[in-house]
Amino acid sequence: MATITPTLTMTANSSSATTPGPLSMALSLSATNNLDVTQVASKIIDISATHALVWDASDYFDTAADFGVDGGFLYFKNLLAENTTPDLLHDICVGTANADLDTADLATRWFTLQPGEFAWLPFDFTNDIYVDGQETNANALECWLFVRTTTV
Repeated sequence: MATITPTLTMTANSSSATTPGPLSMALSLSATNNLDVTQVASKIIDISATHALVWDASDYFDTAADFGVDGGFLYFKNLLAENTTPDLLHDICVGTANADLDTADLATRWFTLQPGEFAWLPFDFTNDIYVDGQETNANALECWLFVRTTTV
């Protein structure tokens, strides 16, 4: 196995600072972990108003995944620039439905990434992962899968 070391750091000023933060106190949060991985896959995806499969869970695990043992970690980043034209929408929805994820109140939409935003999360190979955009954009989403399972 190989090891990756993800680190998440968040900082913010207190709300009384010249450049205020969201809290009454200054924020300094950092988390780091060494993770064993057996496989890494990455993609840069074109986004359109039609949902698309990004990660097929059966490509990595073909029976019931054992939680805490099988799975991995997902990284997504919306590569689009900040929207400067009001009628252009650069948000990207991520979820588990083979359906339009930008439909309001859809329970299978996990999250929406606005331009420049990213997400890091664990993945147990229990569902396929789909993306959906509100318009067509080439090279819009960066996706990584770090597999931790030994049965892949």
